[in-house]
Amino acid sequence: MKRHSAVSRRLRAGLAEHFELFLTAVGVFLTIRLVFSDLSPGELGLAQAFLIWLQGFLIWAVHRHATLRRKALIEKMRLMLQDRVNNQLTVMLGMAEISHRDLTADREGLEIATAAARTVAHELETLSLQSLRSWERRHPNLMR
Repeated sequence: MKRHSAVSRRLRAGLAEHFELFLTAVGVFLTIRLVFSDLSPGELGLAQAFLIWLQGFLIWAVHRHATLRRKALIEKMRLMLQDRVNNQLTVMLGMAEISHRDLTADREGLEIATAAARTVAHELETLSLQSLRSWERRHPNLMR
């Protein structure tokens, strides 16, 4: 039972990795089969119309798949970056609090550091494809 599930998992992973190639191969196979079929001209025209629709559907499916994979990758990267930055911000705030514990006059500096850390944490939480596009529009000279 375990071997079957491992093979199934690997097969699904391979299919997901080469999704576009798989869909294109299906479309090409159906087209070749249609060419060698024994259909009347009316049926052949209908089958060709269906294949044109199928190719359009396949293009949409490939685009949709790529979009979903890109969103998933961005979400993973956002979570990784958020974790790493939050860890460093925690260390920085801890060090700032320790060094300013005795100095009550410099409490404003600690509050500024805390506000900056919260701002960075908020930016990481709201990171998305839309915020990336917005940033690109605001900073076109940074994109090469």
